[in-house]
Amino acid sequence: MSSGYTGTILRVDLSSGRIEKDHPPENFYRTYMGGGAFGAYFLLRETAPGTAALSEGNIITIAPGVATGAAVSGLSRCCFTSLSPETGAVGDAQAGGDLGPMIKKAGYDALVISGRASSPAYLFVDNDDVHIRAADHLWGRSVLDVFEILTREIDGKKVSVLQCGPAGEKLVCFACLMSGLHDVAGRTGLGAVFGSKNLRAVVVSGTKKTAFADPEGLAELARLAALRLPDAGFPTTLSKYGTPGVLAFQARAGNLCTRNYTRGFHEDYDALSGQTFQPKIGAGHTTCFACVVGCRRKVRAEKPYAVSDKMGGPEFETLGLLGSNLDITDAVAVAKANELCNNFGLDTITMGGLAAYLFESMENGLIPPDAVEGKTRGFGDADGLLWLIERVARREGIGDVLAEGFEGSIKRLGERTRPFAMHVKNHGLAAHMTQVKPSQALIYAVCPIGADHMSSEHDWLLAGSGELCRGLGILGEGEPASTGLNKVRMSVYSQYFYSTLDTLCLCMFCWGCGNLFTYRELEDLVHYATGWNCTLWELLKVGERRVNMMRQLNARRGFTRDHDRLPERLFDPLPDGPTRGRCVSRESFLEMLDLYYALMGWDAKSGNPGRGKLLELGLEWTVHEE
Repeated sequence: MSSGYTGTILRVDLSSGRIEKDHPPENFYRTYMGGGAFGAYFLLRETAPGTAALSEGNIITIAPGVATGAAVSGLSRCCFTSLSPETGAVGDAQAGGDLGPMIKKAGYDALVISGRASSPAYLFVDNDDVHIRAADHLWGRSVLDVFEILTREIDGKKVSVLQCGPAGEKLVCFACLMSGLHDVAGRTGLGAVFGSKNLRAVVVSGTKKTAFADPEGLAELARLAALRLPDAGFPTTLSKYGTPGVLAFQARAGNLCTRNYTRGFHEDYDALSGQTFQPKIGAGHTTCFACVVGCRRKVRAEKPYAVSDKMGGPEFETLGLLGSNLDITDAVAVAKANELCNNFGLDTITMGGLAAYLFESMENGLIPPDAVEGKTRGFGDADGLLWLIERVARREGIGDVLAEGFEGSIKRLGERTRPFAMHVKNHGLAAHMTQVKPSQALIYAVCPIGADHMSSEHDWLLAGSGELCRGLGILGEGEPASTGLNKVRMSVYSQYFYSTLDTLCLCMFCWGCGNLFTYRELEDLVHYATGWNCTLWELLKVGERRVNMMRQLNARRGFTRDHDRLPERLFDPLPDGPTRGRCVSRESFLEMLDLYYALMGWDAKSGNPGRGKLLELGLEWTVHEE
């Protein structure tokens, strides 16, 4: 076996209590490399097409990558993969912090959890000592309470705690997973998967040392990150202000969701900018394992809402979805809403999208006043938002409706509310405006997990051309608003690249296009960690393999091109602001879809992987199972 990985995958069956350790051959690691590719592989191999996301037959994989654990910036992420209770398709999310490195220190390359515990439980992994423990005393408690209880119970050991929160227990379809108190695997409802398995938490402690092929080479990469950070552009801003530091720029570019995506600009955006609110309520920062960037900001406030510095501050997406998109521009109010979501275990992006859906439906007289118990006026009402978050997390009243996501809410509240539901495959949109970013219009529609803003690079890459663009094999040029072949080619190739990052569990803020490291240094990283002489071509093929496995899994579950559609509102020109009149026409969007399927090697009618593409990627085993 090569260096960089442990050679052991931990299998836990909560139904039987069986705990096993698998030892895959080296070619398995070289083919899939970890993270989301591991997760897609196990899900495709071990779940039947009709398996329900909240059933005992679903599995969830928690996996770092083959280089995780090395003390280099951007190597701390961990990937979570399962069937999504939100979409019914593949679910996938990532989180930073120290969970991934701790899993490697415990001696494992992945945890694969199946079955359902007969009563509330948590999984404790302490190197070779693995136990399923009772969690009755944790059930119903907040994320902060459970974190403090577990760290007290396991006193004397450094642990990483992953948990679902009360919203996951209640099976809210967009419940998230909280890693520690500052890191969130926010998307696709994987907290509800934990809840469906009666699994409140996974606690990991490890003291083993992972052997890497070239420690000196890894140390040089770590040194380069620290050397480059002061003049690195985007990472420099993140180091100073975190992701809230980009909000003003995005707003001035007309790329900030406002009032349920009817606008791309809010006049009072500056109040939500990190440069504005952090001098007032900033409370320092935390960082992921061994990272010099330190982008995670903390906040603290007393008025008009008490906000603790224990749960982390709002990110850019949260400031958009729980802020400008709801016409709320008090940063303290958004920070409080973020704290509530984190403490309950709710995805802030989908929560904001659903709140906007409800508020606009109310505004149009489609929701009876008694449905909200007189507790919210809708847009601009921060108190009403905080009330609504608690109702959703507890599945009470209108919250029980919204807990089922957009499509479930439409079934309960009526088809006339559909125009106000901004989602793809029941998955809420991020803060980026598809009218302004055509590549996001395409990727939101086709991404296997639903609308996702981190599955490809955005339109600036093609507009900038140069080495960053050509280094991924992207040909041609194009303006940010372009929708032709060059833009689609950029979307496809950069989707492979970001899928590679999610397979290796690398942070895009460090390893994404034009940040701290180059494409050549990505090759170096894998070589220094494992000893493999991988080329960028091989690494991109791993990313492409993951995307195709995810799409093939969806195909088996009945998903087709018909599901790759956008809300009708997103085809309307923006009415005002810096990007007034901008949109992607329906005709252009359909042309982009056709080009995308062609470049992906997918069937034009079904929108799913063709036999030749699957054979090319070594996924013939998925063809045989059809």
